Amino acid sequence: MLPFFTDPYPDELIYSAISRYHFYSSNISFVETLEELFQSRSIVPSIEFGSHFSILVQNLGSNYSVESLLANNTIYPYFAPFTTVERQKKVFEDVHTNGQGIHGRLGISGGKIPRKQGLYYCSMCADNDIKIYDEPYIHREHQLQGIDYCPHHELMLKKYPVDYKEFSRHGYIRFDERLMDLSSLQETESSEFKVVQVKLAKMAYRLLQMPINQLSVEKVFLKYRTLLRENNWLMTNTRLKREELFRAFKSKFPQGFLEKHESLVTIEGQNQWLQIMLTNYLRSSVHPFRHLLLLYFFDQDIDSFLELKGDEGPFGSGPWPCLNKAAKHYKTLVISEVEIKTRDKVLIGKFSCSCGFEYTRIGPDKTEEDKWRKSRILAYGKSWEKKFEKLVALNVSREKIALELDVSLKTIYNRIAIKVKSPELTEKYREELLEWREKFPNANRKQFQTELKKTFTYLYNHDREWLDANFPSKRDTLHTPNNPNVTLKNNTENRIEYYRSLLSDAIKECPDVTRTQLRLKFQRAYKYLSENDKEWFDANLPQTRQATTITNATDWELRDQEYYQKIKEVYPELIALEKPVRITGTLFSKRLNIFNLAIKSYVEKLPQTNKLLNEITETVQEFQIRRCCIVIDRMLEEDNAVRFEKLRESCAIESKNFKKIKPYLEEYISKRQKNV
Repeated sequence: MLPFFTDPYPDELIYSAISRYHFYSSNISFVETLEELFQSRSIVPSIEFGSHFSILVQNLGSNYSVESLLANNTIYPYFAPFTTVERQKKVFEDVHTNGQGIHGRLGISGGKIPRKQGLYYCSMCADNDIKIYDEPYIHREHQLQGIDYCPHHELMLKKYPVDYKEFSRHGYIRFDERLMDLSSLQETESSEFKVVQVKLAKMAYRLLQMPINQLSVEKVFLKYRTLLRENNWLMTNTRLKREELFRAFKSKFPQGFLEKHESLVTIEGQNQWLQIMLTNYLRSSVHPFRHLLLLYFFDQDIDSFLELKGDEGPFGSGPWPCLNKAAKHYKTLVISEVEIKTRDKVLIGKFSCSCGFEYTRIGPDKTEEDKWRKSRILAYGKSWEKKFEKLVALNVSREKIALELDVSLKTIYNRIAIKVKSPELTEKYREELLEWREKFPNANRKQFQTELKKTFTYLYNHDREWLDANFPSKRDTLHTPNNPNVTLKNNTENRIEYYRSLLSDAIKECPDVTRTQLRLKFQRAYKYLSENDKEWFDANLPQTRQATTITNATDWELRDQEYYQKIKEVYPELIALEKPVRITGTLFSKRLNIFNLAIKSYVEKLPQTNKLLNEITETVQEFQIRRCCIVIDRMLEEDNAVRFEKLRESCAIESKNFKKIKPYLEEYISKRQKNV
């Protein structure tokens, strides 16, 4: 163990502490210092992370540990929250030995955020260090990649004039106050850039103070999902409103800021760093500086982000309640899984209880109370049916039954009608089925069930044997022979005959039908016959039509000029309307009675018109900004002040959407006030 060591100052890199040890130990050569600390003469110093900590800790004594050095005297805590748990363990193993794998594991090697080429310091921090400790030292918060300002004094960092690359391969640079510029004079930089950079610097410094195992990228990703869901950036359960999100992200930062820091986001490109962070974080590591950019976009700091709960999905975390009012466990959290589906970009959760009760809910849930809501009942279960029959037998009123079982009154009337059985009804529904089958001889049972639901339900519940005999399911007739004497050959012949009749009837009903139309309407029959009954298929289906070239006699140039002039004339009228309307291609189509202006592929054939529409049409956000600016002008004229809450209410904009456009409005107000 060493007789003494220069204990690190607050937030000092271990690299800096070793450089001071070399100075105070009066070693002539750095090789001697390496021998004393690491028992090796060939170690190459690492400024940011360090290495061979296991040997170093043994020589320094019991006051030090590998974990404490990594957490308190390296820049690793800057990267730790955005690293997987597995890689965090690997980094811990790396610093025990030569540390060669760290840069690759943390994504530094392949990242585009440039590493700092030298050592940096804050003039005020260095001046304070000299006053307190009689010497300056290397602060780890000043060496963070992407961070250009001191988080304590909000001054731009300065580069130390000694280049470590030219200094010594095995050497450690110690700050010398005689070589440092301790004046508070600053290089000029855009004030907008500075505001953003200072906030990022403060967040980065806060990361350095966190325990290195408090967060991992797995937890961070779930918190991002929460922010995306809260701000309505998710199209479905997983898909982003990508274009809208990317535009909003770019507009959050001053022009040129993202380009300067190698973090540009383009609307058209795929698999960009922002998309990877929010959709597939396991694909590759993303630099912590870019994570800070995203937190800045969401108006988060590190503390508020830590308090944020991870996303639990569109329907929260289970278990979920059974909403069967007839069951003893009504509103008890007994459903452990939810099946999530998407229909027309709408999330639907299906909840199935062991009692047989199944219900769905349209998501996502917005409040905790939504957990007790159902959109539709799919199945009732035995306990519900039993209580229903009991209430009906007791001659309880329909209204009370509906209230008692928590269903609509119409549902009760329908189910009571189904329960009623009589010879007259049975005969009536049998006749309806036979008439329908005679009218549609090749229709299947599913079609009958869909078109005559009430008839099918009655026969299925009260006369199933007759129903199956007269109208067997397609599975019975085509796929699974019930009679063991029926051979596979007969089964195949039945299927071919059935599919032939489907296509033949369709052709008789509409002689002009095309093969494409038949394929779209009868996909299974079309495919089966084309593969297994090719001779009949080619002989009976309509001939394939040859594509004909249509001579285009449209004078697109003349039409382009005509539409361009009409739009240019009507545009000022639309802008001047007392009640603002959003300028869109559809609006011009209605106003000018030109339907095709709403079709993108058509407008692209009209270059002048297309260019004009791209310039003057508005997104929803742009329209909201224009509408707000009109109200702002009125407010400034009347009261010479703008109240944002009143502005939001006047323009009927949701809080989450108003939050996105507020920076543009503040900039507009600032320009207006300067011009006054």
